[in-house]
Amino acid sequence: MSWRAFEKIAEQYDEWYEENRDIYLAELSCLESLLRKDGPCLEIGVGTGRFAGPLQIEVGLDAAYSPLILAKRRGVEVVQGKAESLPFRDASFSCVTLVVTLCFLEERGRVLKEIARVLKRRGRLYVCVIPLDSPLGRQYSKRGKSGSIYSYARFITRDELLSLIRDGGFLPMGECHTLIEEGVPNFLCLEAIYPGD
Repeated sequence: MSWRAFEKIAEQYDEWYEENRDIYLAELSCLESLLRKDGPCLEIGVGTGRFAGPLQIEVGLDAAYSPLILAKRRGVEVVQGKAESLPFRDASFSCVTLVVTLCFLEERGRVLKEIARVLKRRGRLYVCVIPLDSPLGRQYSKRGKSGSIYSYARFITRDELLSLIRDGGFLPMGECHTLIEEGVPNFLCLEAIYPGD
């Protein structure tokens, strides 16, 4: 399971954001431009809290314990758990974010069902990915073949992401992208609403 790999590299993973500050700030700005909060929000795959902290997302969930220690220092209420079985009551959150987390999840359909369950009616989902067909997506996929953390990742295209979101019962509403290279965004965020039953 990919989360065990993150258990071992929390500090190293967190340092990437300092070493690549311009990239990080562009990604953060992209998500911030979409994010609408009208109640408590959850970040699934919160890691070290690099997005949840500055965006004031109240609760962060991660299967790996080590990154949660750093996320807690950034003011995030942390919960250890898995995306496939969220340890929260129905209709607990007004929004849910997944920032470069989807590629590491094995049961994506099940995760979307769980997200729909914990979202309030007309709650918002924000999914940020590195598209498979982007220069960075191709580079990370290649790195995965040599045994890095990306060996656990399964990147998807924008069209595949849209299909996944629609199949989960969500209505896509907007998107932002950044880090354009060769005319293709290396970072893409989609916003979708769960209309409820």
